[in-house]
Amino acid sequence: MGIKTNKCVTTTVNGLVAGSALAMAIFSGAAVAQDGPSFSANVGVVSDYRFRGISQTDTGPAIQGGLDLDMGNGFYLGTWASQVDFNYGADETDFEQDFYGGYAGETAGGVGYDVGYIYYAYHGSDQDEDYQEIYGSLSFGDLSVGFAYSDDYWLQSGEFYYFSGAYSFALPNDIALDLSAGLNLFDDEIFLSESDSYIDYSVSVSKEFGGLGLSASLVGTDVSDAECFYTDWCEPTILAGATYSW
Repeated sequence: MGIKTNKCVTTTVNGLVAGSALAMAIFSGAAVAQDGPSFSANVGVVSDYRFRGISQTDTGPAIQGGLDLDMGNGFYLGTWASQVDFNYGADETDFEQDFYGGYAGETAGGVGYDVGYIYYAYHGSDQDEDYQEIYGSLSFGDLSVGFAYSDDYWLQSGEFYYFSGAYSFALPNDIALDLSAGLNLFDDEIFLSESDSYIDYSVSVSKEFGGLGLSASLVGTDVSDAECFYTDWCEPTILAGATYSW
């Protein structure tokens, strides 16, 4: 995901991630629901699209939306898109579109897992910004840990590794409090000007009203403005978002 550091997947798939071959071997005996295929969709707006702590919209708002197909046997496919603004000038990237697929389920012992592949595509610029990742995650009740790997990250910046963790709290009145942090590791210092790693974090509160979800988040990184493309895209900020799902 662009000057992403990027998928809050999910944002959006925005799940937490682990290595697919290993996870599939560990969970080959897991129980998976055998329901029929089903579609779902979502559309929303955020005051600033942040991916792994870094603004993808020059700190401005973005309209976003996605489609998902749940095969009913643990496998899933989906796509998600968002406006982006990397402030290039004339040669400007207009939007990001992600394509992903994977396998998710739960072991007999109650450990959840999700492994998959995601391709990030960028439209509107002549620059080669597209890249791919494999991802996986494990969940233990309200705690999740994950891992993602790219063989050549955004703008051909080399190998990239992402380690993340999250914890969710249930508050009164059906309000959710979510804490997350991630460690971003690069093979060299091409992505950031003076560092080969950084930390991102977020604290979010959200509430569902039928199909409408509202959220407010504190999102930030430990990256300085000088390292962050000489912008304020990495500075801590308060975000607001609204998403309708059906």
